[in-house]
Amino acid sequence: MRADRLRMRVLLLHHEDEFSDRLKGQGWDWIVDLGRAPKSFYDEWSIALGCRVSSIYDLALEIEDVRVWRDLFAVGLGRVVDGLGVDWWDVIGLFLHPDLQDIRLAARLAGKLGQDCMLTASRPSLPANVVRLQLGMPVRVLQSGIDARLRTRISRYRAAVRNLSFGQLRQVAHDKFDPHYRWRRKFAARTAPSPQPVVLLPTAYSNVTRTALNYARLLPEQQFLLVVARESGTPSELPANVQLAPLAAFSGARNDQDEVRHLENGWRQLEKLLGEHAEFCLAVRLGVVHRGLQLLRSGISVRNAWSRVFEDFSVVGCLSADDTNPYTRIPLILAGRREIPAVACHHGALDFRMAFKVPEFSTYLAQGEMERDYLETVCGVQSGLIHVGAANQSRGGSALWSDDAPWIVFFTEPYEADFWRAEAIYREILPRLCVAARQSGKTVAIKLHPFETIAQRRRMIDATLGERDRKLVSLVASPISPEVLRKTWCAVTVESTVACECASVNIPSFLCGWLRHAYSGYALQYARFGAGRMLATPEDLVRIPEMMHAAAPPVDATARLSRTIAPEALGEILLRPAARSVA
Repeated sequence: MRADRLRMRVLLLHHEDEFSDRLKGQGWDWIVDLGRAPKSFYDEWSIALGCRVSSIYDLALEIEDVRVWRDLFAVGLGRVVDGLGVDWWDVIGLFLHPDLQDIRLAARLAGKLGQDCMLTASRPSLPANVVRLQLGMPVRVLQSGIDARLRTRISRYRAAVRNLSFGQLRQVAHDKFDPHYRWRRKFAARTAPSPQPVVLLPTAYSNVTRTALNYARLLPEQQFLLVVARESGTPSELPANVQLAPLAAFSGARNDQDEVRHLENGWRQLEKLLGEHAEFCLAVRLGVVHRGLQLLRSGISVRNAWSRVFEDFSVVGCLSADDTNPYTRIPLILAGRREIPAVACHHGALDFRMAFKVPEFSTYLAQGEMERDYLETVCGVQSGLIHVGAANQSRGGSALWSDDAPWIVFFTEPYEADFWRAEAIYREILPRLCVAARQSGKTVAIKLHPFETIAQRRRMIDATLGERDRKLVSLVASPISPEVLRKTWCAVTVESTVACECASVNIPSFLCGWLRHAYSGYALQYARFGAGRMLATPEDLVRIPEMMHAAAPPVDATARLSRTIAPEALGEILLRPAARSVA
């Protein structure tokens, strides 16, 4: 008993579990949050609980942890390849990457803990299992058993119902219960085959759709086919040269069971191979790689639907604004295997996954010099594959900024997707922005990300601010537009791509650098190219009024961040190679 008291008592707190007074008086020496929050949040709880409190993400290495995956993923390539040339490790490995990265991070934590500790987890989790296996010691779980799991599931469903719109809930249900399109294809409008040459635009999300359609508008004489893999990617309006079709309409009968068995056997052999590799053995033992079997089965259905698109239409080019998501990566691969120009771009400003993705494209369209530099220097993409050419038209210099603009705009992001404790972020940023707003005679507008809902964030604001500050704050859910930008005196964000858009119209942006992504290096790149001024601490938010002049974007920011591609150049990239391959 005395020996137990001398050992360090460590609690691994799940990101869905709250910090609360119930953690007091339990003799913890170190509480490791498996989520993320600002440093001030952990400092407060360290004092309140009388022990060390920190985040597991404090152990992340911002750029190094991204670059290592190129060589690691190469281990599994060429092992599970189907008759159409799709390497399923190339597709599914990207989907598994977040869990694989968490395993490496948890193993790093285990190295910090050592053997001289007693481990407790608030509930079962992947990181807790990794630490248990690495240290070879038991982990006591506070929330265990069927009842605890049931309560957790009910709580999660209740939160989803409160925070998601009906359309978002329906999309979640389709993703979870109809991955093979067996229900959706019954209600999908049939699309008649056509011999007319089209450029394929695959999409699964609204941001991807928006980027793809912007490129289509540059070639009004060329016909495009926008195929929507998920309902959330359906646009409200279409250019005259774009035809819309749901991918569900191309889904056919059940998959070829002989092929399925062959690929499943290949995947099991891949599991065995990876299980003998030091960097993947824990992922195999914990069943992370095995989950690929289920993804493989649904992926084959998605591949078959895309293959039908290529059969029913004369596809002469393919442009994907998201070459990570399986829904929009698979058609890019199929186009390349058919010697059709496979062109990729990103719907945001930067994509750190380019550091380890296999380049399944003949050309990558970078928006400007900032993205080109990031692709080459951070991600190691070959310069010969990159062509600078954005789809968006410039909004026109400094015309949209005015010192009389009424808003300090906080452009939010879907923090929960990266395990951030969003309430802690709001509590750290909003009160200080209200102080800055009063000093400058402005108000605070919170521009929501498409993945957020007004009801969800309104509850968070009400819990964060007093009545006096709440009167200063408004919520904006509409898409970014010239009208929104004209009201923006300055922008505040962590690393949203809106910083680049604001810089292009001379609106100062402030980047909350202490909250930046654990791995990507986006905010650092923004600051290098004048897309925003990096703030080092929360207290800097109060000083925004006095920093406005120094934060003005440099005169060449627009040219460095975005350069619209000439229609002739886009046509050359999308169409000319197709003509040569046909010849």
